[in-house]
Order: sequence, then structure tokens, then C-alpha cells
Amino acid sequence: MDQIMVAPAHVAERDGVTKQAITKLVRDLAKNSGLPVERDGRDRIVRFSLAHFDHLRERYASSEKVTAARASPPAVSGSKSQYGPAENSRDEALRQEAWLKVGRERLRQQEDAGNLVRADMLAQAHARAGREIQSLIARLPNSADDLAVAVSKEGAHGLRVALREKAFEINSKIAELLANLAVQARESDPAIEETEA
Repeated sequence: MDQIMVAPAHVAERDGVTKQAITKLVRDLAKNSGLPVERDGRDRIVRFSLAHFDHLRERYASSEKVTAARASPPAVSGSKSQYGPAENSRDEALRQEAWLKVGRERLRQQEDAGNLVRADMLAQAHARAGREIQSLIARLPNSADDLAVAVSKEGAHGLRVALREKAFEINSKIAELLANLAVQARESDPAIEETEA
């Protein structure tokens, strides 16, 4: 899907709010909800996906702010803004609006199909899995005596067999851990369902 990438100033003008307010919201949505963004050489967000922004703002921003942004009047016809004369941009605006509708609908379909995951929840699951895996690896030195016995009895071959068994044991524990994390994952997100009500 082609994404319409826009600058914060464009959305600020469209919604009648300050550029700083849009920039702050875009940073939050990029960090916590995976909003697609383009950054400059100094890691500043210069453009972002308008369809994703509108969809995520609708989901996570306070309903009063979203309503206020929607209620703000559009630019007066015939006026000139930094984006060019209004009479020349009407067709472009209609084209962008059509793309936005398509983009939002695709996002909704992906969300309904369960293909979208909240970035913050995914980060928590990764952190927990990482801690558990580190714990398993940190216990590896406890196996030194078993490995020494294998070397003393059967030499290098015994060590290889013992290491294979240990690797299988660690792999099995990691697989079990990840399966348990998946089972514990919530089927739905109450934060999203509250905003839909």
C-alpha cells in the first residue's frame, strides 16, 4: 500500500492546532504504537504516514481532542498556504482523502484479523523473554561438574554428548517459555475496546 507521508506542519494546518502539539503526538505514537515515520540525519521525525496517524489518534488519543481536531474548519477556498494555492490543491486533497480512507480500512481489517500488535506490549514480552533466557544461560556454569565427569569418562566425545544434551535442555526450556508467553497474551486489549465504546 502506498503511504501518504506528510510533515507535522501539514497536519497542524489541517487540524488547526500547533505544529508542536502534532510533533509531540507523532513522537508518542511512533514510540508506543509503531507509527511509520521518516527521520532526518539528526533522528528528528520529518514525515509520517497520515493514514496510520489518523487511525492511531482515533484509537488512543482522548476523544475530546479528536473531536476538536475534526471540528476545526478547513482552509478557506482560494486562500494560499505554504502548500500552494487552494484551487490547485483540491484535486490533490481529494486524492489524499481517498488514499486515507483505503489506508484506514486496511488498518481496521488488519486489526480485526488480529494481525496488529501493540508495540508496548510486544516490547514487554520481548523484555520478559530476554530476562528468562538470560537466566537460563546464567545457570549454565552450574553444569560444569557434569561436563567434567563426561570428559573424564569419555574424553572429547563424552563432552560433545553432554553439551548436546545441555543444548537440547536449554532449547526445550526456551521453547516452553515462549509458548507460555503466547498463552498468557491477552486476546483483546481493554484500552482499545474502551475507546470503541
